[in-house]
Amino acid sequence: MIYPTRLLPPLGAALTIEDKTTVFAVIIGYFALLMTVGIVFRHFSKDTSDYFRAGGKAAWWLVGGSVFMQGFSAWAFTGAAGAAFRVGWSLPLMVAATVVGFITIAAFTGPWFRQMRCVTACDLVRLRFGAGMEQFVAYLGLLTAPLYGGVQIFGLAIFTSILLGLNIYFTIVVLGFVVVFYAAISGSWAVMAADFIKALVLVPITVLLAGVCLWKLGGLGGLLTAIDHAGLTAAFAPIKTPAVLASIEGIDPTRFTIAFYLAWYANVVLLANSFTNGGRYLGVKDGRSARRAALLGGALFLFGILIWFIPPMTARLLIPDQVLAMPLANPAEGAYAGIAVHFLPPGLVALVLVGMCAATMSALDVSLNAAAGNITQNIYPAACRKLGVTPWEGRPRLILAKLVTLFCAACVVGCALTMAKLGKNGIFDVLMSVMGTIAAPISVPMVLGLFIRRVPLAAVFSSIAAGFGVSLLIFVASQLPHVFGITPWTFQSQVGVTIAVSLAVFFAVRALRQPGEATLAMEQEFFSRRDRPVDFEAEVGGANDHRQLRVIGAFGVALGLAVLLLLIPASSAGHGGKICAVALSTLSISLGMMWLGRRAD
Repeated sequence: MIYPTRLLPPLGAALTIEDKTTVFAVIIGYFALLMTVGIVFRHFSKDTSDYFRAGGKAAWWLVGGSVFMQGFSAWAFTGAAGAAFRVGWSLPLMVAATVVGFITIAAFTGPWFRQMRCVTACDLVRLRFGAGMEQFVAYLGLLTAPLYGGVQIFGLAIFTSILLGLNIYFTIVVLGFVVVFYAAISGSWAVMAADFIKALVLVPITVLLAGVCLWKLGGLGGLLTAIDHAGLTAAFAPIKTPAVLASIEGIDPTRFTIAFYLAWYANVVLLANSFTNGGRYLGVKDGRSARRAALLGGALFLFGILIWFIPPMTARLLIPDQVLAMPLANPAEGAYAGIAVHFLPPGLVALVLVGMCAATMSALDVSLNAAAGNITQNIYPAACRKLGVTPWEGRPRLILAKLVTLFCAACVVGCALTMAKLGKNGIFDVLMSVMGTIAAPISVPMVLGLFIRRVPLAAVFSSIAAGFGVSLLIFVASQLPHVFGITPWTFQSQVGVTIAVSLAVFFAVRALRQPGEATLAMEQEFFSRRDRPVDFEAEVGGANDHRQLRVIGAFGVALGLAVLLLLIPASSAGHGGKICAVALSTLSISLGMMWLGRRAD
């Protein structure tokens, strides 16, 4: 994403939100609903297992909806939409890599992660590679999580502050406060419940906007015809030639080729199946539920791909000049919001903004919960052992977890505020790029360790060190091409070389060194757990699926009824059908959930 160095003025007259009172009322009401979720679900968390992984009792549909929301952020409606505005069908093909990731999780790693019977992702690392690697990954996450969360909230704050004419610092603080309120009070239960409720907003409003766009163009056939008449057939083709890419303004000419897609899909699938991502599936009831959750997340993501990128492509065909006149550093990133302002009443535009907020908040709240889990469950006990003191357990540990979550949230908000002050060329841009060089080298041995036995710990550390060294060298050379006298590496070259080096070193060291007895014993325990199904009633018990259905269904009903209130403002005149369609979609799903919950009783 491209960040402006200063706060720009509100939108011009071409794409202006006229009734901002309604917009602010919708956003405030939505934030109040999320905070209420935190209050209601605080009774679900009795200990740190409940707080960080829902005690292994979360229903598959709840986890599936949550991982779907965690799979993207506001970037899908800003940066990705801006790219779709320029390159069309290439973005759906690119984002489809996430669906492939979900399929591989459902086929292999999702059930395995749950069957490890761990509380945090770092517990998975310790079980496979020992305490040393656990502490390395935990401390690395402690450094990177605030930066990752800061970038997420900063990117959303830039867009919403410009669109609504708000102070960017005020926007960051408000967004951070809302997330930390429900995430700190109730932990993973509130995080997953809030994510599912966010989906009840996001899916209907995005379906409505895509439907309106297609209706204005005369259906899918009309969209294809309009693309052809606008002379955009080659520019919108999923896979492009270098000549076509060179003619598209604002797009890296090395992207959207076959080589790029191969590297992109490999990178996404690798990261999806790594231990650090495995924490998302620790909260389900058993391996079968983990598989179903991953399939639901993948199905929702596939559905999203089919509708998310129709609006920005429609904006390119119908209102290109208005979009390019938007006061953003990269005006194309306003394509999704621009077409929403063009076609929808202010109340529903507010729901589009709420959907953007929901996407980023889902990425942020799970990041906070995971970071707090690493500190409370992995770093804190290890530090106590070194100091010779007994770590807190039970309720004191739970209180510590909530305090740590507050601390992590403060760090995230602080990072976002610092980014807002430093702007595009600040140190945090460099740090985020460095973070990108870390992910693939760490993921390679983590994924291989799920499948391959007899792996000496030296192979893991050597693979990470070699991959990180190569990745860092490529990054530095790309940042200083005049010093090294080379052309900056393409994405596919960076990913391909980094993964190849990590793989080569891993297998070379494994062939040259034999694992010790302690390593083999640890490995045996790991694979024994991996392949042993969870007996939920015997190991966990106390299922509350029906309660989850009723409570979340009730929140959904309240949300649907609140959407109907958008019929009241004068600015909604002539848009009653659209408002009712969104409200009835949310109400029908929510009432169905409540009925199933009561039927289960």
